[in-house]
Amino acid sequence: MAAAGEGRVVIKEIRTYGNQKTARGVLLHYCEFEVGDELTQAELARKIKRTKRNLLKTQYFERVNVFDLPRSNPGEAVIMLDVAEGSDWHLSASTWQVRLSKENVGGVAVTLGVEFGFDRQRLFYEQPWVFGSRFAVGAAGFYESGRETQIESDVGYTGEWFSHEAAGVEGLLGYVIKQRFQVGSAFLGEYINYYDGRFKEDPWRRFGVMSAADLFAARPYAEWDGRDDDVYPTEGVYAKIVGELSSPAVGDYDYAGAESDVRGYVSPWREFVLAARVKAGAMSDTTPYIRRISIRGSDGLRNPESNRAIGTRALLFTAEIRRRLFRSPIFDAWFEGVAFVDVGRAWDPVDFAFGDFSYAFGPGIRVHMRKPFFFDWRAELNLYDKPAFYATARRAF
Repeated sequence: MAAAGEGRVVIKEIRTYGNQKTARGVLLHYCEFEVGDELTQAELARKIKRTKRNLLKTQYFERVNVFDLPRSNPGEAVIMLDVAEGSDWHLSASTWQVRLSKENVGGVAVTLGVEFGFDRQRLFYEQPWVFGSRFAVGAAGFYESGRETQIESDVGYTGEWFSHEAAGVEGLLGYVIKQRFQVGSAFLGEYINYYDGRFKEDPWRRFGVMSAADLFAARPYAEWDGRDDDVYPTEGVYAKIVGELSSPAVGDYDYAGAESDVRGYVSPWREFVLAARVKAGAMSDTTPYIRRISIRGSDGLRNPESNRAIGTRALLFTAEIRRRLFRSPIFDAWFEGVAFVDVGRAWDPVDFAFGDFSYAFGPGIRVHMRKPFFFDWRAELNLYDKPAFYATARRAF
């Protein structure tokens, strides 16, 4: 081992403690350093902080401590990863879906789970890396039953609608460049059965609806996650861009597009967090209606009265001020107050005008729970134009 330069330290050893089920290699995977690395004291302190953040974000552990043990040689560091494992079962929910997963299966960071709800059932497998490599993989099978879609215009719904059922598979192959940066592609293949279609003119030309269709699409992506936590982030930046490409050579559709999602967090005052998010995207005019960009729902525009929330173009801006209020004396849960502002619109190739955007603003309350269940519940009141109460059980952005 090479001797450290002046003012620098060499990582001599990395020790692990408290991991009864989790393989040592899993803990080492989330480290920002390796044995033999030579770092300055400032770099070491920064990487220790990031390593703790990485381990906490897995949700495998109730407690994580990462520290530099007292040194006999000032130029050599021994790092201790001290963890306390939590439950490996997670239950979370959205307005329409429930997700049950078993995390860290076999102690090797494999996730197996099921999602079920009113109109979609899904079985999935996820693994953040394979056999010590930097490749992330995932696979899922799904079935959608009887989903109804209404066609909307600038002044509301057109009176045309269709229903569909679908079955298919999803896959993912990613490459972890750094702990916070990943690139790769997801893959989608599904068979779609349309029924009860009611259109006044050729539906295929406008909305991609036919009696039945095969859809195959590649979804290349790049993702950066520099947040300190993905359940209750207080600082950092998250950014993701996802493309979608479908060719008639392997299916019934021919379209392309891309969506971006950028989020930022700062804590300018004690206990307060300012969070902001910008979502934007553009798809080709031939994109089927069920694959067009949507900004409606729990992660979109919180205004149920808004029109034009689905289209081949979309832009959404959201800002929130959050503050933790108090911790539950019974459950491992935080109660949080929030004030939000949303501005957004989706559209097809028509004249763009900011005056056509929809708005939402108001107060809300959230509950972040880790035990005995893992979920985020929130209720918000939109005060713009026609006041509306909005509730969901899903993580905030």
